[in-house]
Amino acid sequence: MRAPNGQSLTVEGNSQPFIGGWAYLIWAHGPTGGTRFHVTPAGSTEILAKQLGDWSRYTVREAQWNGGRLLALEDPASGTNMVWVGPHNEVSTFFTGTGVPFEAFMDILVKFDIRDSPEGLTMLPRAGSGLTLGNMLAVNTIDQVCSVQVKPIADDADSIPRAKGKSVRGGAMWRVDERDEAGALQTRSAYMVNDTAATTVVASRPDDVRFIDVVETISCRLS
Repeated sequence: MRAPNGQSLTVEGNSQPFIGGWAYLIWAHGPTGGTRFHVTPAGSTEILAKQLGDWSRYTVREAQWNGGRLLALEDPASGTNMVWVGPHNEVSTFFTGTGVPFEAFMDILVKFDIRDSPEGLTMLPRAGSGLTLGNMLAVNTIDQVCSVQVKPIADDADSIPRAKGKSVRGGAMWRVDERDEAGALQTRSAYMVNDTAATTVVASRPDDVRFIDVVETISCRLS
């Protein structure tokens, strides 16, 4: 799949399917600060809000722009989530307050060359925009087994343990257990690194043998 920054994300070896397409979190950094974007399959924001029961509390505004739909989901208690929904994928970001004009979102999006396709959406900064992309995180889930989070290795270099990890298909692997004050296991994850990506696999249930199978066999790479 194509990631928003133009890299290709290749995932192999998982015998259990993901629940859907990959979701991405990515930041655009510029002279005035950073803007966080979510890139997800088209319709994801609306579907998730309805599943969680949040949709009814939104004031929803809609417009057409750049071959897709613009949605403003306003919540007086928090602010406005702006979404551009393309044929295959969507891009969203958050604004403080309500009554935010669509033009505020459009003025941000026009700084990117956005290309939407079944293989993924890219949003590369246009020349002269002063923007750079960074801090990308790709996320997916294997239902009732684990979540999988992938970062470019350059963004996570400081987190790599000094101790030697176990060799698995996806690279070097370290197990990470988090326990409460009484010593009871709360969460279990595996952290894997190779020459292109850092992958964290978080178990839904720490003792699930299917989680172990994923950790032993999955390989995530960015190129």
